[in-house]
Amino acid sequence: MLAGGLAVLAGGGAGVGAAVLRHRPGHRSPPAPPADLVAAAETERRLIADLVATTGGTADVRFVIEQATANHRAHLAALEGLLAAYATPHVAPSRTPGRPRTKGQLRGAEQSASGAAAARALRLPGQQAALFASIAACEASHAELFS
Repeated sequence: MLAGGLAVLAGGGAGVGAAVLRHRPGHRSPPAPPADLVAAAETERRLIADLVATTGGTADVRFVIEQATANHRAHLAALEGLLAAYATPHVAPSRTPGRPRTKGQLRGAEQSASGAAAARALRLPGQQAALFASIAACEASHAELFS
């Protein structure tokens, strides 16, 4: 189920990116990226780093960590596809190493990420809103799997 959702999310992100690129004016310099997109990409980077740093746990928890990491990488790829249509941000993405987390901490981080993505879905238009709604649902499922 997670792998299928990953494919749908990646495809949706590519479609959103293509739609954004088609509607850009031809001779203008690209605008600055929306803060919501930049923040969402940074959230995904932090989640990935923490999941990768978390090496303990039972086999079932390790499986969820691997699947969640793959999903977050797909989310980040979709967001980076959208961000490519904008001017490069002046602030480099954070490269802070992740910290090992407990199962409860991972659940909390996923719940927080789900809420943030849902809020972004309410603020953004059309296809971007759909992408964030999909990310929010995925993060919520991760939180449930860490229960």
